[in-house]
Amino acid sequence: MKGVFITGAASGIGLAAVRRFAAEGWRVAAADIDADSLRRNLADIDGVDALLAVDISDRVALEAAFAEADRLTGGLVCVVANAGIHARNTVLTITDDELDRLLRVNVVGTVNTLRCAATLLAGREGAAVVLTSSDQAFIGKPGNFGYGLTKGAIAQMTRTAALELAARGIRVNAVCPATVDTPLVEKIFADASAAGGGDIDSMWAEERALFPLGRTCTPAEAADAIYFLGAQATFCTGSLLKVDGGLTAG
Repeated sequence: MKGVFITGAASGIGLAAVRRFAAEGWRVAAADIDADSLRRNLADIDGVDALLAVDISDRVALEAAFAEADRLTGGLVCVVANAGIHARNTVLTITDDELDRLLRVNVVGTVNTLRCAATLLAGREGAAVVLTSSDQAFIGKPGNFGYGLTKGAIAQMTRTAALELAARGIRVNAVCPATVDTPLVEKIFADASAAGGGDIDSMWAEERALFPLGRTCTPAEAADAIYFLGAQATFCTGSLLKVDGGLTAG
């Protein structure tokens, strides 16, 4: 049995990744800042050995969560650094508080997760880390200045960490989804609609029309890519795997 630690596991891509790994027989430690959602959404999934409420920006708390996850799963082999937040803003409208929060969670939190993983997984057979970046590692999207800069940072840390951790036997890759049908995106559209941006159904229709495949990504499809990088792509490291329906191909 192999153990996997997944952050941002209470909903969306993280929850789908929990289900994917569990379905493949992995022992899963699921972490999220939202303890109530963890219990509500994951308590009945077979293969979930640990539900850990933790703020990834708190390195000390995260180290303790890693230790607990390692103990309860019988030994971690894979870490999925999926936790992150979103805020809509431009280079001219982003506030200091928004910028600080995006950097603290998406960048510092991901660095903290990488550090913990590098220490714990060193020398373990099949050790792998999967980060969640975005299509915004490749293209700009107006209105997503702060979020985009953090996802670009995650893409770059993937490349460098892959080179630095190869000697420890740890592969590091990133999944780069475009728009995924998650509660996070639903909230983005709801907030835009409330601010006078129009009808939510129309927003979804316009979003789907951007993709050559004619639709957005499902959480399960993003989780499939995460599982591939974490468990199957044994000669891949430093890769940025696009899961974007062809959006960035043109």
